[in-house]
Amino acid sequence: MAKLWDNQIVWILVILIVSVGIFHGTDPGLRELLIFTVLSVLLVLSLYSTNRFYSTGRGTLKYRLIRTCILFMLFSLYFIAVRELTGFSLDYGLLVLFFIALAIFALWEHLDLTRMEKVILVLTLLVIILVKTYTTSVIPKTSAQLYFSKIREVNNFEEFQETLTKDAGESFTREDFLEIKSHLQEWPLNMTHPLIMEYEGGDMILLETAREHEDRPLKVSNIELLPEEVASYFRYYPLEIEREADIPQNMEDDEEITESKIIECRGAFVSHGTRQQKRDWYEQLISVFGDKETWDNIWFELGGIQPPEGPVIGYGTESDGYLEISFDEEWEVDEKLLDKIYKLFHDKAKEHGIEDIPIVFKQRF
Repeated sequence: MAKLWDNQIVWILVILIVSVGIFHGTDPGLRELLIFTVLSVLLVLSLYSTNRFYSTGRGTLKYRLIRTCILFMLFSLYFIAVRELTGFSLDYGLLVLFFIALAIFALWEHLDLTRMEKVILVLTLLVIILVKTYTTSVIPKTSAQLYFSKIREVNNFEEFQETLTKDAGESFTREDFLEIKSHLQEWPLNMTHPLIMEYEGGDMILLETAREHEDRPLKVSNIELLPEEVASYFRYYPLEIEREADIPQNMEDDEEITESKIIECRGAFVSHGTRQQKRDWYEQLISVFGDKETWDNIWFELGGIQPPEGPVIGYGTESDGYLEISFDEEWEVDEKLLDKIYKLFHDKAKEHGIEDIPIVFKQRF
């Protein structure tokens, strides 16, 4: 027993020295090297403690599987600690694959398997390896990988459209493709990883990242506030809310879902804007039409169009940024009355700087 333990000590020291040596080869700072060494020693002590004190059913399948799960959790904690404290990026996928292999070998040794069942275990391990290889090398995870794996192989505009998002596909034309086509077959002189971030108010920041070494984490290579002449080209959201639509966005006109139908939409509805711009627009409407007294005054001017005499059975300011007025299902649409209603609301809104007040007239069933 003592001789076996002595051999374990030797192997543990060899593995510890090799791992620290490999990490030292990545040219870390003294602090990172010290942290990695301490973490590696703690991992070795944890492995020894696990092997020494977990003794339930040694040599059984249960023992092998449970110990494998414990070791997997220890190595996962080691992976996170090394990454967070030293910045050294390990391949967690290989770690998972290694412990899956250990579990499969345990099943192989302790179960009375037929030849076909052993083949299935081997095939399972091969499938896991092949899928990991596929997801690593075939499915692009960065712009550069997408460029080299798909974009450079494109021969025509139709194929190129398959690489575009829905929004980009609506604006990218055949002429745009022809302008860049000749460059797609060439090898780029330089590639960076730029990120353009857009903020409320229209400011845009360019963030570029790079790796000092292939196995080192990303670091900032450039970060700057873009000038307006550049930002205007990349800006997605308008500087001011756009109200050009003639119907509310995502408006449902399904009688079975909404139990109503749209009679008519008037005014300019919100077509594009940031969340804050839409919120400000809604609050502007609420500041004018959020008071019941305002509505009552308009109804009073119209005279008798509310229940029980009139057809209007509901009204209010919707969160999507428009007014909604509902009529009884028995009401026969009167365009002159709609004109009169809209004019009163339009004039009231204009007094507070709101042009083309958006209103949806509905009829409930």
